[in-house]
Amino acid sequence: MTREKRRVALIGSGMIATAGHIPAWKNLKDDVEIVAVADLLKERAELIARTEGIPHAFGDWEKMLSEQKPDIVSVTTPNVYHCEQTIASLQAGAHVLCEKPVATSHADAKRMFDAAKAAGRILFVCQSLRFYNAVLAAKEIADAGRLGEIYFAEGIGLRRRGIPKWGQFHMKVHSGGGPVYDLGVHLLDRIMWIMGFPQVKSVSGTTFTKLGNRDEGQLTSLEDSGAPLGVLTPRKYDWREFDVEDMAAGMVRLANNAIILFKTSWAANVPKSVWTSSFLGTEGGLQLDPLALVGNMGRYPVDTTPHVPADRPVVFSGHWLAAEHFIRVLRGDEELIVKPDQVLTIMRILDAIYASAESGKEIALG
Repeated sequence: MTREKRRVALIGSGMIATAGHIPAWKNLKDDVEIVAVADLLKERAELIARTEGIPHAFGDWEKMLSEQKPDIVSVTTPNVYHCEQTIASLQAGAHVLCEKPVATSHADAKRMFDAAKAAGRILFVCQSLRFYNAVLAAKEIADAGRLGEIYFAEGIGLRRRGIPKWGQFHMKVHSGGGPVYDLGVHLLDRIMWIMGFPQVKSVSGTTFTKLGNRDEGQLTSLEDSGAPLGVLTPRKYDWREFDVEDMAAGMVRLANNAIILFKTSWAANVPKSVWTSSFLGTEGGLQLDPLALVGNMGRYPVDTTPHVPADRPVVFSGHWLAAEHFIRVLRGDEELIVKPDQVLTIMRILDAIYASAESGKEIALG
């Protein structure tokens, strides 16, 4: 018996829609059909619709919700707009796959999950890095007790020159923040997930705007800035609009006395861009990117390289796996991996990073 396909609509037609969400949904052609895309610039929505073979394009996302009545909505707009568009989509009867960060404050994120509960719908936040095979393996290793008590973790996500100059990431009015929201949310989410989401005691953070708000005249590629497939509809970039941080660093102190250090940047004078996380435990250590387990065998130190399956040979394969997982959740075959309380914990941390940077003080989180 053929399953009835769920109708998917997208709010936002930027890079992550065209490179991440649309290919992921198209990969599920037996389960879903993309029926519409909306963008405040209707001509851009129309271009995406023609390019991707989507039947309907709208310049008004509320009209799209009303007329198309989608079963699922992908929210891929800049961060500031996630809350309003997600709540409206939930209230219109759709489940929502929302890009990270879910919002620009813990308060807005809570409103969104409350709206999902009230509507009897699922809000799934696209923390896509959890779905890569090495990260899944790291989670299994930690859960199996191979690290013992994890008392220290570090996440580093530094780009040498990787400001996303093709969208509105660099403008606070649209994005709310810089690499803390763009990259730091991924770093902190996967670290906390692997550690089992221990309770957070306090957060200390500092943000810097040192390079992004000046014209260096450097030649950079779209791949450097996180758009390896290019951008169909780039926005003209003006460095004078840059008013978010270009780097941030800090520490998360956990209730079990473990700590997490992090640093993230779009632009920093480092030899090369780097993306990695590491964990220190009483029984072993673990490094991601590449995955390696450090421990002892009797009297001898041993370094182990787990052989995990290769990820799918597609860009943003985490989005493909997240979409597949979401469909299985909607069928009742799986439980949601990215849980609301976990997302809310990460949002509290992000709020505290900015609050600490502004006040110059450590922020206590009860």
